[in-house]
Amino acid sequence: MKNKILFRILLAVLMAIPTISCAKECIGKDTIVKSKLFSITIPKELNKTYEIKKEKDKISVYHIDSKKAGFGGFAFGIKAYKNPSDHAVLPGSRKLGELTDKKGRIYDIVLKHPTDVQYDYTKSPDAPSSFKALYELGENVNIQGIKGTIYHKDQGMKGENLYKKIIQKHIAAIEEKWDSTKLENEKMSYMYNVISQTNKNPLNKIGYVYYDVNVDGIDELFIGEIAEGEWKGVIYDIYTMVDRKPQHVVSGGERDRYYVCDDSFICNEYSGGALESGVHVYNLVENSTELFPQVNFKYDGYENQKQPWFIAYSDNKWESFSEKEFNERKKIFEKYKRFNYIPFQNYLLKKPN
Repeated sequence: MKNKILFRILLAVLMAIPTISCAKECIGKDTIVKSKLFSITIPKELNKTYEIKKEKDKISVYHIDSKKAGFGGFAFGIKAYKNPSDHAVLPGSRKLGELTDKKGRIYDIVLKHPTDVQYDYTKSPDAPSSFKALYELGENVNIQGIKGTIYHKDQGMKGENLYKKIIQKHIAAIEEKWDSTKLENEKMSYMYNVISQTNKNPLNKIGYVYYDVNVDGIDELFIGEIAEGEWKGVIYDIYTMVDRKPQHVVSGGERDRYYVCDDSFICNEYSGGALESGVHVYNLVENSTELFPQVNFKYDGYENQKQPWFIAYSDNKWESFSEKEFNERKKIFEKYKRFNYIPFQNYLLKKPN
């Protein structure tokens, strides 16, 4: 009963939100839809296919036919957020850029897509072409600031603009030959000291790459060794953005190596001796340095020499598996991203501002 009351309240709120139907009113011209902070432009080719719901800081676009058929019809939404934490863990959301108002306040402009089917799938498993067109519009919709606000596409998202000081600090640490203790005190991998001792020009042996591992639209920074074979793509330090500031996530080492696996997971390979090794698989939480555990694999001959294959999920309770089952499940996460790191030496040659 309580849920029904809440549903009715929510329905009443939604009904009160202003809507714009473009079944008739927008014939022959592009439609500019305005919230109080920004506007979006919907091309005239999509006229007669959509309905708009507007709020102070949000514009939602619905497919008319799907909505009338009772399937929701939500195609995409654009919303402005003051705080990154307010949208960080929303499913189906991705940052597109930043908006600055007249007082200098910054807003994240975020795209929201549906996380379930919003069209009549009983007629066809494929979405209608007009629904697809609206859905895809969200990725490249024209957004403009209004009433003194300024919108910058991709601002606060691209690694080259976010991590300059971090990269410069790593280069300084290598050039100044910081020892392992100082590196670890500065939350940096001791491996830079190891590589510096065995290479005449370590700036050509250590490099960086930008990659959005948690698919929130914002690049992470990965720093690692330029190598081949099983070491190619090894990560020694990971940085991410938290509340629009770069933060350190984790450091790796020789027996504690990190890789990006299956495009959007972070895998940690470790070794605890001749009879123990394993892989921890994590997601990097959006707007956070937290590595959230997904699944763990270990070979532990110390615990059970006859059947040393174990798997644990997020509850961290180890279960024994046969070697075949173990390898089949582990194989899913063995597609490592073998980064082609940009040498730090190249960064110096670019002389970025």
